[in-house]
Amino acid sequence: MASSEPARLSSVAFGALGTGLVTAGVVSIATGIPHRAYNMAPLAGPGDLIGRLGELSPLIAAAVAALVVASVVLMVATRRLRPDSAALELAVLGLAIEVCVVGAIGRIGYASDGSVLLAGVACITGGSAVVASGLLAALVRE
Repeated sequence: MASSEPARLSSVAFGALGTGLVTAGVVSIATGIPHRAYNMAPLAGPGDLIGRLGELSPLIAAAVAALVVASVVLMVATRRLRPDSAALELAVLGLAIEVCVVGAIGRIGYASDGSVLLAGVACITGGSAVVASGLLAALVRE
């Protein structure tokens, strides 16, 4: 039987790439857009912050999912998690990232220079890389 080490390494690489893209995209949206997007005016006070959690909560969820992906990928790399379990977890987390980012982009709106779009595409690409990581983890046989 052939070694499954290349599948493990590819899964880890895709998972790390996806985590990085999602994290970079979320940080870009959260820090660079409030002064440009049409419905993200400066905060008016604590009550406004609570109201804005509805706009930012999908981004927060995507960032948390990316952190969980990083921990799952680390456990796959160190062989502390069975690959079949990791495959399902990574696929579900990747799909969750996709849904969260699409929901966030719909709520935040757009910026005239296209920066939300570019960050959104980076996040969606990262979510797809996480799904690919899960598919590759399914190929690992021990």
